[in-house]
Amino acid sequence: MIALVALMLTARRFQAALVVLLSALATAAAVAGPAYTAAVDRAATVAEVANTPPAARTVALTGAIDSTQRDRFDALANDLADLPRFNTVLTAVLPVLGLEPASGEISWMTFRDSACEHLEIVAGRCLMAAGEVIVGESTAHRLGVAPGQSVTLSWATYDDATRRWVSSGRPAPITIVGVYRPRDPAEPYWGRSGYFSPTAPDANQEPVFTGRPTVDGLEHESDNRSVEAIPGPGALDADQLPALGVALDNLRDKLGDDEESTGFATLNDELPKLFDRVRRSDALTRELVPLAGLPLIGLCWLVIFVAVAGATAARRHEQALIALRGAPRIGRFWLAAGESVIAIAVGAPIGYLVGTLATRAAANARFGPVPIFELAPAPGVLLAALVAVAGAVAVGLLALRSDLASPVVDLLRRVPPRGAAWRTVAIDAGAVVLAVVAAVQLRAFDGQLLGLGLLVPALIGLAIAVLAGRLLVPLAARLGRRAIRSGRLGLALGALQVARRPGSQRLFVLLAVAVAVLGFATTAVDVAGRARADRAAVETGALRTLTVGTVDAGALRSAVRAVDPDGRFAMAAGTRSSAEGPPVVFADTAALPAVALWRPEYGDRSAAEIAAALRPPADEPVVVKGTELALTVNYESRTPTGTELRLTALLRPLAGGSPVRAGTAKIATGRHTWTMASQICVVGCRLAGIEAVYAAAGGTAADISIISLAERPDQSAPFTDVVPAFGTDKWRANNDATLTAQDGGVHVVVPGAVVQPRPTVIVPTGTPTEVPVLSGGPPPKSGEAEGVDGNVVAIRPVGEGRALPRIGTGLLMDIGYAERIATGSTDLTTAEVWLGPAAPADIEQRLTDQGLIVTGRDSVTAAADRLDQRGPALAVWFHLLAGGVAVLLAACGMWLMAAVDRRRNLDDLIALRRQGLAARTGGSWVLWAYLPVAIAAVLAGLVAAVIAWAVVGKYVPYFVDDDFALAPPAWPRPLAIVLPAVAVALLFTTVAAGLRRALRVRD
Repeated sequence: MIALVALMLTARRFQAALVVLLSALATAAAVAGPAYTAAVDRAATVAEVANTPPAARTVALTGAIDSTQRDRFDALANDLADLPRFNTVLTAVLPVLGLEPASGEISWMTFRDSACEHLEIVAGRCLMAAGEVIVGESTAHRLGVAPGQSVTLSWATYDDATRRWVSSGRPAPITIVGVYRPRDPAEPYWGRSGYFSPTAPDANQEPVFTGRPTVDGLEHESDNRSVEAIPGPGALDADQLPALGVALDNLRDKLGDDEESTGFATLNDELPKLFDRVRRSDALTRELVPLAGLPLIGLCWLVIFVAVAGATAARRHEQALIALRGAPRIGRFWLAAGESVIAIAVGAPIGYLVGTLATRAAANARFGPVPIFELAPAPGVLLAALVAVAGAVAVGLLALRSDLASPVVDLLRRVPPRGAAWRTVAIDAGAVVLAVVAAVQLRAFDGQLLGLGLLVPALIGLAIAVLAGRLLVPLAARLGRRAIRSGRLGLALGALQVARRPGSQRLFVLLAVAVAVLGFATTAVDVAGRARADRAAVETGALRTLTVGTVDAGALRSAVRAVDPDGRFAMAAGTRSSAEGPPVVFADTAALPAVALWRPEYGDRSAAEIAAALRPPADEPVVVKGTELALTVNYESRTPTGTELRLTALLRPLAGGSPVRAGTAKIATGRHTWTMASQICVVGCRLAGIEAVYAAAGGTAADISIISLAERPDQSAPFTDVVPAFGTDKWRANNDATLTAQDGGVHVVVPGAVVQPRPTVIVPTGTPTEVPVLSGGPPPKSGEAEGVDGNVVAIRPVGEGRALPRIGTGLLMDIGYAERIATGSTDLTTAEVWLGPAAPADIEQRLTDQGLIVTGRDSVTAAADRLDQRGPALAVWFHLLAGGVAVLLAACGMWLMAAVDRRRNLDDLIALRRQGLAARTGGSWVLWAYLPVAIAAVLAGLVAAVIAWAVVGKYVPYFVDDDFALAPPAWPRPLAIVLPAVAVALLFTTVAAGLRRALRVRD
């Protein structure tokens, strides 16, 4: 029997080769899914790590360590050093006095492992012995020091009473031996230190490096120590993250469980955020790739079924002869199945190798050469290959079932008998029911793509195809009869062959499902691409953005307006970190219409309308210009034991900059004039308010009346009133304090506090009571938010959208309006300059000339590129690959069916030619036997793709996070469906034309 099967394979080697090819394709398709998933996992991890700042990749153990805690700290440092593929750097820092005796400022004496290897010595040499230090280049220039000079340094502590740094240790002579500059301030070695931030003040941030013996030898009770674990090559690779996560969890447990360590050391670790993003990316990849991979495997099985069923139908006469010779049923089975099973088994290893190599090539072409996997059988890949082979064998045997069960008389007929109607109806109904069940499960599990939910697009495509296929036979028969009556013999013969050939409906289903898979893929890719473009525009807010160093909000606005007074191409913007409440983006909204990329997600009002609603009122503020201020007050404490009451004028420079607090001295009882120096306000400051607060808890209620506020332009000029009168109609107070008129001024009761004093601030009535905001998402129910100074302010929403630029959900507030109501420091956590399309090429230099230091750059294009490298974007491209392979499989299936029927078709054509059928008519017969089926399948596949997207589209994930709460486009652009459909129709037409040429009969 083995020899007979071998002879059969040799005799029909072309058909056997086709089955081998289809088996290889099925195995390759099965292997491609898990292999591509592994590639995406690694590439997405690389992208997530690259988008994580170097400081956030560093694990640091920090603490203020005294002599009794050093052993415990060293033990924990050793545990940190055990992190796989991380390099640890020990740092010890002491505040010292003596390097800057003129100003009395402290310096930071710093020991850092291997610092000399990362510093460039511009003068002198690096450290060699105890008692030596090296200073930064800018520090040496500012202080006028050089190598060889000696200084006396001592450990410093901060005195809360005097609010000064004081010497607390025995002074020691130190020699300056060198002047340095960092080789690369941004290299990973510097970890979380931030020593060389371009906006850091030189005196406080540029460290004075020294050796460990010098730090240990200088008398001190405690120092600030840290051990930073800096990732080395491969430390954050995808296969290293699980072990790293376990090691960090153990370290946290050890730090938290040890009572001695509690409170003296802190583990600064932002890697769990990276781990969460990677896990989320992996989870989404495992939803998106099978969504395309599983239908492709099913399509391969369908092609194998069509191929085996067609080949079996062509061998019906042979099966009948074997049965007539008395062969046992088991022998008949192996003779019938042997060809297919052996061909499938031969194709499986070929498919495994081809699938692995092809996936590697596709991954490298899509996201670069990332080390993804080896050719050795991986568990997931090997299991997928085994499933694919088992499924191929099963469908091959299923295709044999009908002919093996048929009686000999039916096998001797050239035209097989029609099957039972109930069987085909049951199969069609089963496909429809399965699609409905899968769709219901998808909705029942809140759109989670798991189980049957992963098969919804394919099942919907199959259901539509089988339902439309039910109409194919009667329509083809009617078309054939009409063509006969009209004398169009080629069309009539082709249509009647479609109606009578059992494989026509199978071919239609195959082609329609393939088109549905491709249509769903192109739709997903198009919608995902547009969703990423939308998010990139929201993430950046403008065409380009420049990040600048930490700066005051007013100074940022003044600098940008000096560069662009009319707001045509640049806009000041920024955010401030907030512990509570929604995030807020502050922007100079005068430039909003010209600069911001305004989107429908921001609400139904235009950028110009929002800018007009958010800008501050035209009320003139109270402006102070001078070197001194004088407050006339009448103060009376209700109890003689009250704590010290402080009175402060809160001023803000008109040109922007840090706020000025004029006067904090103790207020004496009785009526007096109090002078407060304010040198910064010579060019003008806005009076934000007058603050009254107890210096410490324990104060009781006190009465204070503010009579007048006067300024003096210079030391020789007299005081002149800033505000002619302190009436209750010109002032108001916070904290629900009530102002009353008294003694020609305003009277307010300053409450005491048992735990924490709360300031009472008296502000001019021209200061807004609430700030208009644009809300991205529902506004806070409290009606409050944190302003630009971190204080809570009342807000008034003027519009509501689904999202806001840069922050997603939150609030948009005019930076000038927010500053008008601010009483505290208005330094921005993130300061930016948004640029519109009209921004000049030298914009960075112009901003630098205004004192802004550009530290980062971003753009819509760069943001889109970052999103393109993340897991969901990489995974969704597998849909397009799967769709392309599906269409090629369908074209192969059409050619395969024609090859199987070739002998019978040629016999029919030869017989008809002998009876006078024209050669041209015979050729058109072959064309019309396949082309209408293909075109109808394209139309049915498009309908199925649209229906599948309507059911599944809103559940397809596009992003690792949902920080911006954007609704993706609901439907693709028409060309995204039309162009692939036209391309597929042209492909199928080409195949049909090729079949006409291959099957033509020459005279």
